Amino acid sequence: MTLIGDLLLVAEAQLGTPAEELLHMTSLDADSEFGSLLSGLEKTDPPPSIVEVAAICGAWVVRKKPFPEDNSKIGYRFMGLLLDGAGQPWRMSQEDAFVVPPIFQALEEGGITDAEFVDWVRLRVATA
Repeated sequence: MTLIGDLLLVAEAQLGTPAEELLHMTSLDADSEFGSLLSGLEKTDPPPSIVEVAAICGAWVVRKKPFPEDNSKIGYRFMGLLLDGAGQPWRMSQEDAFVVPPIFQALEEGGITDAEFVDWVRLRVATA
């Protein structure tokens, strides 16, 4: 799946580990939990918007921690890549540097739900 390849490339850039090696380390393939998540998104009616897909995928990386380190950064960058590719770029101002990290930390620690995170991303993209 294209999204898995994109995720591996983001992780490769963040970690400095080749994507192929990360694939073997994490088992991110069509039979993985991430592959199942993507298949499930394709079957929902109505289908989620690209903003929702980006947020769900970013949240999955942050929560499931498929990589040895930097999962929050990888999830954030992956979400940004998906949004950018769909013409919905994630704009970040200087003050956002103080807002975004705590949200990702709360997501990672279970302080907010995936649904709350998706709502937050949807609102930020809509008001950017």
